[in-house]
Amino acid sequence: MDKSQAPAGKIRLARKTGPAETAGPARPDPPRSVLTAVRLMYAGAALTAIGLVISVIAVATDEKSLRASHKHATLAQVHATQNFLITIAVVSGLIEIAAWLFMARANRGGLKWARIVASALFVLSTWSFVRHLFGTITVSNMIYSAAIWLVGLAAAFFLWQKESSAYFS
Repeated sequence: MDKSQAPAGKIRLARKTGPAETAGPARPDPPRSVLTAVRLMYAGAALTAIGLVISVIAVATDEKSLRASHKHATLAQVHATQNFLITIAVVSGLIEIAAWLFMARANRGGLKWARIVASALFVLSTWSFVRHLFGTITVSNMIYSAAIWLVGLAAAFFLWQKESSAYFS
């Protein structure tokens, strides 16, 4: 409708429809269970970021134990090892954060494959957590690993609720 057809005192602009609007009905808003799972995934990303910072600080400041475990290494070799460990911590931490955020976005969008991939990642996390339990682990590392695992468990739980299943189908 152009200006000449609008009621007195009101101007209406014609609305153009694009290809996105003609593609079909819009996806409904995610149910509460999916939104809870997505929030938990964001929490998992945040916990991972905190763990990444703590890991980098721990490796950077604990030269003493690194020297003790590499008795015949020169100071340059110890620093090279320290830099390598920091690099591995940063790269693996950033990949894990990206996975949490990508899965949150994909599941919020209702992509059918997303909750299956998120569940598979949780299974891998469970395997890693159990492996940590049978290895040498500090109490603080155990608490951190358990917290990450519990967040993943809760997210997987909410992704497989009845109302979530209806959203993904």
